[in-house]
Amino acid sequence: MSPIYNGKYRVLVVDDDPSVLATYRRLLRRAGYEVVTWDCPRAALADPDVADGVNLIMVDYRMPGMDGLTFLSELRRREIRARALLISAYLTEEVRAQAGNLGVAQVLDKPVDIKKLRSVIATLLPLDASSAAGQAG
Repeated sequence: MSPIYNGKYRVLVVDDDPSVLATYRRLLRRAGYEVVTWDCPRAALADPDVADGVNLIMVDYRMPGMDGLTFLSELRRREIRARALLISAYLTEEVRAQAGNLGVAQVLDKPVDIKKLRSVIATLLPLDASSAAGQAG
């Protein structure tokens, strides 16, 4: 899953489970990505620079206080257009449709198969520097 892009891709991960965040952080850093993690979507949104330079947003759907689609909707309202990956154990057709309306590029069921996650991330991130520049927040 090593990025081909010569710069460093930046991935924003929001999940309320600390062990899940640690796993994603470790996986992504080992692959060469810069990783920013938040365990609370409201706290993340309070940071005006939360999505600066982000190429990919990975977000859990069900979290206390705010679901992942509401979080992503607020980022979209702020003109953050980075690609998005929604991950959840609570997926329904309605959730999938809402995700599609927000431009979510991929939806994965929990528990996440790590090989599948690696493949999806490699597909979602651009393959060259000129494409990556256009995907940053």
